Amino acid sequence: MVRILLVDDHPLVRSGLRAELEACHGLQVAAEAGTAAEALARLAAERPAVAVIDVQLGDGCGIDLGRRIVAQGPCAVVLLTAFDWDVYLVKAWEAGAAAFIAKSADSAALVAAIRKAADGERAFSDAQRARIAAWQRDVAGRLALLSEREYAVLRLLAEGATNREIAAELGLAVKTVEAHVQGVLRKLRQPSRRAVQGWAQRRRITSYGRPDTHQSRSLE
Repeated sequence: MVRILLVDDHPLVRSGLRAELEACHGLQVAAEAGTAAEALARLAAERPAVAVIDVQLGDGCGIDLGRRIVAQGPCAVVLLTAFDWDVYLVKAWEAGAAAFIAKSADSAALVAAIRKAADGERAFSDAQRARIAAWQRDVAGRLALLSEREYAVLRLLAEGATNREIAAELGLAVKTVEAHVQGVLRKLRQPSRRAVQGWAQRRRITSYGRPDTHQSRSLE
């Protein structure tokens, strides 16, 4: 019997998921939680094999919760999302999740992912792995070239901040910010400030952390 922890801040969603999962042979919803804090408490008390977690929780990010659960083990994590964005997919992979499932998928996909997760497998599809590889090559590879200060400047650029606003936020001289902006443009291979802002917004860079060796997980 695969014991499952459901984590979603909407009781009706949890109720629907429970009904779907418990209709499947060999699956049991051992506990539910509406917040990350409650999930950690239920995890310790119930010791489920798999935690099914919504990416967006009222008191935090489901991906961050998933990373914490994976790190402490042995519970596997399946992440659910209403937003099948590349940035969330990549963060889920880097967090060590066993699967990343869109809420628009049918229940069979979720059940299959839970069974694989319980067996210690990762259930990312070939298409998802291709998207992750493209991100690691085209986005993370470029972001890794930026210094910590340049990355901070990029995040503010993505939000539409002016050089003066960036300088005030980071405690820098405007001329120093101008130099950092030029470094960002060069390293990201973008022709203008507007272009780099669009590049960062399309990829939702403000929802992503700067790549580092702790975060990085090569495709298996």
